[in-house]
Amino acid sequence: MHQLYELNVRTWRTERSAVIGRSATLDDLSDDFLDELVEAGFTWLYLLGVWPTGPLARKVAQDDRHLTGYLRGVLPDFGADDLTGSPQAPLGYAVDPALGGDAALGRLRHRARAAGLSLMLDIFPNQVGLDHPWTVEHPDWFIRGDERALRERPDAHVRLGEHIFCHGRDPFFAPWRATVQLDYGNDAVQQAMLEDIAAVAAKCDGLRCDLAMLLLPDVFGSTWGRKIKPFWPSCIERVRAEHPGTLFVAEVYWNREYDLQQAGFDFTYDKILYDRLLAGDAASIRAHLGANLDYQRRCVRFLENHNEQRAAARFPHPDHHRGALFITGMVPGMLLCHHGQEDGRVLHASLPACRRPPEDGRDEHRANHRDLLHLLGESARMHGEWKLLTARGDQRNPVVCCLWTQQAHVGLLVAVNASWQPCRSAVDAGPLAGRDQRFQEVFGGADWELSAADLRHHGLIVDLPAWGTLAVRVCTRC
Repeated sequence: MHQLYELNVRTWRTERSAVIGRSATLDDLSDDFLDELVEAGFTWLYLLGVWPTGPLARKVAQDDRHLTGYLRGVLPDFGADDLTGSPQAPLGYAVDPALGGDAALGRLRHRARAAGLSLMLDIFPNQVGLDHPWTVEHPDWFIRGDERALRERPDAHVRLGEHIFCHGRDPFFAPWRATVQLDYGNDAVQQAMLEDIAAVAAKCDGLRCDLAMLLLPDVFGSTWGRKIKPFWPSCIERVRAEHPGTLFVAEVYWNREYDLQQAGFDFTYDKILYDRLLAGDAASIRAHLGANLDYQRRCVRFLENHNEQRAAARFPHPDHHRGALFITGMVPGMLLCHHGQEDGRVLHASLPACRRPPEDGRDEHRANHRDLLHLLGESARMHGEWKLLTARGDQRNPVVCCLWTQQAHVGLLVAVNASWQPCRSAVDAGPLAGRDQRFQEVFGGADWELSAADLRHHGLIVDLPAWGTLAVRVCTRC
């Protein structure tokens, strides 16, 4: 089982520096913190923001009136120094000297491994920051514009020295003005980025590949009008030849998850489940979870990450949050937790800022997260086999029911009413129907027994309020 904890090291550094009375580096990410992650069940630490951002990219953030307006409203004594620029506009792939450089990262990796954690780092293969040396050394490696393009679309182009470049973008959003778009139709670009990615892989155990679907040949072609060679299969093969065991995680949208799994990625972001949980459409949630099990095991499940709003803000009702959270944690795949999510924080931590809004969070959301971690520590969830149980009767039945079983161990069953209406329904007992079973609630302590005949004929009767949850341990009755 993989559990990933995402830490924005820039906001962490600001807070840690205030505690220790000097500028913190990665050496100040304490062993106690690493041990706490392991005790909570996490197996991966993902560090966001270790690569430096240059002055041009920082200025883009400082000149963004929408961004600065938001930050003035949530950060006490907000000033220009709070904006360090987007980590998605890297100056290069050597660790920021302010964080202690590559040497401090190496020491942290050693300490993380000793604690039982693997280390994951970002790569941003689609673009580089405005300050990247390639813009001077290899201007032909980028998608270029001209004077007319700059005049007609100043938001999509930038003049750097004597050249006009296109900003990085995806087809559905405004250009990222702190970045410059690489031209993957140029073989030299593919080779240079492959070298960068292999160098980053030498520093960690896994790579999170930002917006990986943008480099699929058909997507790049439709966005930029360039025919490109497939990049990811050769990249992944090359990196693993040099650094065996490197884990590849793709941030991906637009239903291209399967394509990237086929290209060699170990895991792909599952935004589909997130959207369906947000919408509260039980039938579509079950349909999505009915996909091939191999696909399911390679999905990254989340209710929050650095690109999404806080889970406590998007799922403000505690019961909706609890139900959605339990579903993300009780299905196969990798579970992602974003720094601050465990506290029930509501205010978004802006990526270009090195401070996050001070707040206490929400107690009910914090309790929900604590209960999920408890369930994730159950032996059946950690080591068992998963099955999505089928609701009997009307296909509009809103219950989503997950069963984890482990031979000769206590099983775990979690049911969620994924709707805003109370429901009483029967769920097919699946493999439990072969023997008499004893059930014990994980949260609450009630227990009961059901015979094999009852389970076969009547199924499991689930009676839940709107977005109610039921978590029970299951063992065969002697």
